[in-house]
Amino acid sequence: MSFVTLRHFTLDDIAARTGLLRETRFQANLTDFAVSTADDALLANQRRTIAEEHHVKQIFTLCGPNDETVGFAWITTIDWRSQSCELSFGVLPKFRGGFGITAVRAALHYLRSELNMQVIINQVLDHNTMLQSAESLAAASRVRCEFDSYTVGQWRTAMFWTDTEDDARIQDLKVAQRRRDLAERIRAKANQAS
Repeated sequence: MSFVTLRHFTLDDIAARTGLLRETRFQANLTDFAVSTADDALLANQRRTIAEEHHVKQIFTLCGPNDETVGFAWITTIDWRSQSCELSFGVLPKFRGGFGITAVRAALHYLRSELNMQVIINQVLDHNTMLQSAESLAAASRVRCEFDSYTVGQWRTAMFWTDTEDDARIQDLKVAQRRRDLAERIRAKANQAS
């Protein structure tokens, strides 16, 4: 059972996502379009996405234990024929630190297993180290785009890379090996103490 699950975004989720869109760190790290968007327009945009735009954009609610909303993931630049999309997400402030990496893994798994996406495009602004260090971000990125975004009064550099099925398989193997290594170290320490 996964620590974080995804479900489709509903009208009941709009208030929580609107709050996230207006949150300062979210705006600095992803986009600040909500700063200059009136409440009515922001709500209408999300309702339109639910009702009319699933072919080009989909929003999902990230749920933690007991189905509590911990954040949102959304896909854009959807190419159903090529089975590719761009993934974005935001974790609500009170859940940051505990759910970020797990939410990303849950979203990637869902996109592959349920929507059959073969290539997932990632974009992270280079100052955003909420989920990974600047070094790991630089290592993952394949394209660096200076002056890509303008958020909270500053031009930002974006880093881009893709995750494919093969990348996911390799990552899963690495995670499994790290777990086996950790379990072996624990067993060795326990045997020494006996």
